[in-house]
Amino acid sequence: MVANMRGWGITFALLLATGASAESSAVVSTVGTGSIIPNLIAPSSDSTQISVIVDPGVRGTRDLRSQRLRQARQDVLNGTYVPADLMRALAEAGDGLAAQRYVRLLQAEPGAPASDLAYFSAVAVGSGRVWTLGTMIKAMHALDPTNEPRDRVRKYITVLYPHAWAGNTLALEAVAAFNGEGRLFGALSDRTRQRILDEARTHGGGRLELSLAMTLLERARMGSPTAPSDTAQAKELLELAVASDQIAVHTTAANLLRLIQPTEGGDND
Repeated sequence: MVANMRGWGITFALLLATGASAESSAVVSTVGTGSIIPNLIAPSSDSTQISVIVDPGVRGTRDLRSQRLRQARQDVLNGTYVPADLMRALAEAGDGLAAQRYVRLLQAEPGAPASDLAYFSAVAVGSGRVWTLGTMIKAMHALDPTNEPRDRVRKYITVLYPHAWAGNTLALEAVAAFNGEGRLFGALSDRTRQRILDEARTHGGGRLELSLAMTLLERARMGSPTAPSDTAQAKELLELAVASDQIAVHTTAANLLRLIQPTEGGDND
């Protein structure tokens, strides 16, 4: 069966490129073990704006301990220039607005650490500034799961999960992408997998089912010892995705279903 799956990574990209049409955007998902497959089918823009205040952080200037930080926060609110080190200190103290402003400073800095971009974006998103979520997730894809500080990983989880369960499809796809052996959030539990699928059926429109199926198929292609069950589960997910009313999702899922059918009978080349 694995022999039949040779070259699927390229096939996936071609299928998506031909099926995405005008509905697509260059959203990249991490899959497999170090592999990247582009999912060019964009989620609903409305669903990506669903916001959850996970940690309101600094609510008032008096919440800050030092006069220096209190003055810096007042300057931020007034639109007055604040040095980068003070902006960072405010963000580290939990000020969501300062965190968002600091992220903009980092984005303008060539070679800014992805960990800082991801973490301070998470502070901003957690305080209700959901428009920074895309920056957070993009930076997270550049992180090394073995080196990222665990307290920062906990912050990403604390921010992403509530957004995902509230129906934010961008967060939902990120939760799926970062769970798994060798990934940032670690092994995916059966409970979390089922919750992802439940949310996908409600909010995903077939797109997440397709993304998860692609992940399983890529893992099988890489020679996973669970390749037979991975392929079987991928088939179930594709059968859900093929019912999508999004043409690109439907077409890609249908093509992948046709592609894997010959592998079910045995190891034919």
